[in-house]
Amino acid sequence: MTGGAGGAGGAGADGAGPDGAAGGHDDAAELEAIRATYPTLTWDSAERIDEGWDHVVMICRGCSGADAHGHRELVFRFPADDQALAQLPTEIAVLDHLAGRVDAALPHYSHVPAHGRFAGYPLVRGQRLTPELFDSLPATERTTLAAQLGALLAALHIQDTSAPPIDRVPHSYQPENLDFVRGIVHNNLPAVFTDAEMATAREICDEVGALQSTLLPRVLLHNDVYVRHLYWDRGQAAGQAAGGLGRAGGVSGPGRLGGPGRLGGPGRLGLIDFTDMCLGDPAVDFAELYEYGPRFVEDVLAHYTGRADETFLDRAWTYQRFAALYMIAGHLYYGVESWEHARSAFDRCRSPRRPRA
Repeated sequence: MTGGAGGAGGAGADGAGPDGAAGGHDDAAELEAIRATYPTLTWDSAERIDEGWDHVVMICRGCSGADAHGHRELVFRFPADDQALAQLPTEIAVLDHLAGRVDAALPHYSHVPAHGRFAGYPLVRGQRLTPELFDSLPATERTTLAAQLGALLAALHIQDTSAPPIDRVPHSYQPENLDFVRGIVHNNLPAVFTDAEMATAREICDEVGALQSTLLPRVLLHNDVYVRHLYWDRGQAAGQAAGGLGRAGGVSGPGRLGGPGRLGGPGRLGLIDFTDMCLGDPAVDFAELYEYGPRFVEDVLAHYTGRADETFLDRAWTYQRFAALYMIAGHLYYGVESWEHARSAFDRCRSPRRPRA
C-alpha cells in the first residue's frame, strides 16, 4: 500500500509499476544530470520510474566507464520534494550503517555526489514479491523467506536509536497522517462511502488514535514494508525447480534492487526504499504483510527476536486497516493509486478482528 502503515506517503519509487512500465515523462533532465555529474558513465538503456510519491527513479542498464565503479546496473533516485531531499543524506547514512549488520539485500549507495540532488546504488537482484509470486513458491522457500524477513526486521528494530546515524531518523509521521486521513474522512468520504463504511473509517481512526496515546516501544522502522518494496532473488532455487539453472536477478521485472545476489542458496530477500523510515511501534513493519495472508505474518513473527507482546499482531492489523484507509484518502486527495485498488484494500481490511491462520 502507498504511504506505509504508519508513515508518510511513499509509493515505492524504487520499483516498477505493476505492469513493469515506466512513466511517459521526458527523462532528459534526469539523464543530463547524471551525465553532468558522472561524465565517464555510459549506459545501454535507461528507464524512468515515477510511480512513487516522493522520488523519480532512473534505472540505467549496461553501464560502463570509470564512473560506473564496476556496476553494470545502477539506480539513481531523484527526490521530488524538499522533505525527501532533506531526508536523503540520512537515508544514505543509515543504509551504510546497516550494510554489515543485516543479511538481506538493501540498497547501498555507491554514487553520492557532493551537490546532494540525487544519489545512486547498484541494482539489487530479485523479483518483486507479489502475492502471486509468493503463492507460487514452494513451502520450503516461503519458510526461508519468512525467516529472512523476521531476521531483517529484528535487526532493524534492535538498532540503538540514540546513537548515530539512527539518532537522525525522525519520529513517526503517523500523527500527522492521522490528522490528514480524518480530514478526508470528514470532508470527502461521505460522497463515496455508505453509512456503514463511514462507521468503519471512523472506527479505524479512533483505534489508531488510541494506539498513539499508548506507551509503546519506539524502534527504527522501515515504515513501508509491502509488496512494492519487497523482493525475492530465487537464485538457483528457481532453476532447480524448473529443471535447470535459473537466471540470477529476477529479470522479468525492472524494479530490482542493488547488491550481490546469492546463487546456489535457498533465495535471498531484498528490501528497498527507506525514504519513510522513522522511529515508531515495531508492529507497523508487520502491518502490510497481511497482504500475503495471516499465516505468513505469523511465520515472520515466529522468526522475529524483537519485542512482541500479546497485542503485537492486533496492533499490526490496526495499522494494516489504517494503511488501507490511507490509500483511499491518497486516491481522493492526491490521485494516486486507482480507486479499484484502494477500494479492494479497504474491503479486505473492514473487519476489526485480525485474520488468523
